[in-house]
Amino acid sequence: MSKKEDKEKPEKLDHEIEESCTGKFTSCRWMIGYMCCAARFSQSAIRQLIGMATVCMTLQRAVEHQVTPKNMEEFIANVSLNASEVVEKEEEDFTWSSEFEGTVLAAFNFGFIASPIIGGYIAGYFGGKRVITFSLIVGSLATILTPVAARADKALLVFMRAVAGLVMGAVDPAIQSLWSKWAPMYEKSQLTTCSYSGLSIAGITTFLVSGYLCTIQLDNGWPFIFYVFGGFSLLLVFPWLYLVYDSPEQHPRIKMEEIKYINHGKSTSIKKSIHPPWPKILTSLPFWAIVVAHVTYTWVTSWVLAYLPKYLNNILKFSVEEDGIVSSIPFVGRLVSGAVCGYLSDWLQRKRYFTTGTVRKIFQSIGCVGCAGCMIGISFLDHNNRIPAVCLLIMGLTFQNFTSVAFRINHLDIAPRYAGVLMGVTTTVAMSAGLSAPFITSALIEEDTAEEWKEVFWIVAALNVVGAIIFAIFAKGEVQPWAIESTVKVIDPPIDESSETRPDVKSDLPAYIDVISDSGVVNPAFTIKDEDNLNQAHNVSEVYEESSTKL
Repeated sequence: MSKKEDKEKPEKLDHEIEESCTGKFTSCRWMIGYMCCAARFSQSAIRQLIGMATVCMTLQRAVEHQVTPKNMEEFIANVSLNASEVVEKEEEDFTWSSEFEGTVLAAFNFGFIASPIIGGYIAGYFGGKRVITFSLIVGSLATILTPVAARADKALLVFMRAVAGLVMGAVDPAIQSLWSKWAPMYEKSQLTTCSYSGLSIAGITTFLVSGYLCTIQLDNGWPFIFYVFGGFSLLLVFPWLYLVYDSPEQHPRIKMEEIKYINHGKSTSIKKSIHPPWPKILTSLPFWAIVVAHVTYTWVTSWVLAYLPKYLNNILKFSVEEDGIVSSIPFVGRLVSGAVCGYLSDWLQRKRYFTTGTVRKIFQSIGCVGCAGCMIGISFLDHNNRIPAVCLLIMGLTFQNFTSVAFRINHLDIAPRYAGVLMGVTTTVAMSAGLSAPFITSALIEEDTAEEWKEVFWIVAALNVVGAIIFAIFAKGEVQPWAIESTVKVIDPPIDESSETRPDVKSDLPAYIDVISDSGVVNPAFTIKDEDNLNQAHNVSEVYEESSTKL
């Protein structure tokens, strides 16, 4: 067989399997993608809402009782006529020191750091569905109860925020655990970027919606920020339980064609093992390439979330109203770039233009270098060139999101069996490092001058370059030896071989219904009658796929 024919046959087979799985964007795997997007939105919204809520809580008195020469008479009249009401509002206001306010803002992140590794382990044992269900319930209740806690005791407020962070920190590794079972070989990028787009959507909407909720007259407005986003997370539990399952074989409404498509070409193990070989992992350069890339990404993201509004207001001289709108625009670019890069990444692999590892390195390099170039450009601009500065800022953060189809997915490439717990490890390390971003930035911008901000932008650019170089040198796109066991079988069926030419293969293969019965999982969508029909209608390669989905 010539090399050309050797390449064309797998491409033809991939196309036929994909075509047999109709209704791509309404399939079970894409429904799970949309639900993961919603879960990621809830996680990010609950994390981000405290910023605007704190402003509304601490500035309530200044807004309601600000006295100027123009409103002096009106203020005196209101105090005379509504003295009791004013006293009541005074009691509901919050006067915090800057240190305590910083503690409130950081409480979520400190709780968040403690849970990703544990969440990855639990998701490996019990499945990502249960972990995220628990996270949504507890996180939403902690958020809804935050206004009560804030009015009862300051320590209780910090505790509620820490609890929300603790449970929401398990969401990312649990999602990664789901995709290790659900993502087909040529849709990993699209599905994972679909789920991570929840972060961008939250960035677009949280500040705008929270600003509007603050204006509600009832109960001073700010508690509704917690009620709305906490309530959304709680309501999300019901469709989550109905639509999401830990593996294709457990889904009661999935079609056999989709199970075949999801499992085609994937490697999986007979044993359910979640004991990672840590000595080998910690000496694996591809794993450390992901760690470095994740750290640099998170540091930059933490800096953006904490200091972007301040830069826009103090250096580029945008008003408060303009600040909120401009701060949300970069997240629109991130949302679009995630969807486009997800499709391009899978397309390049499906067409076999590049290997998986090469595709990951291409997008990581473009994203980091592009972001670094934009940051350097911004460092030379001030309020006299604020429109070009904003354009470069949007482009830089859009470029940065190219890496969402690189290091963020690479766990599934090098160790699909341990993807959840490895995501937990890299997230914990990255979040820990990201906590330094506000402190370093604060130390550099003591006078809040353009020259000081230039140093910050150059640090951001340098971190992006480091992330690109380390990942390009050491990252891999194939399953590493430490992630493979002797019991692993590759679901890669023979091509154009019938049962008559390979009777030895057919005799060694277990029946699909026998395999899933042994594991205690029965798929209502596939019966013994279906198996008999398939054995008569399909060739050996298709039977092998069907019987191997649980191997």
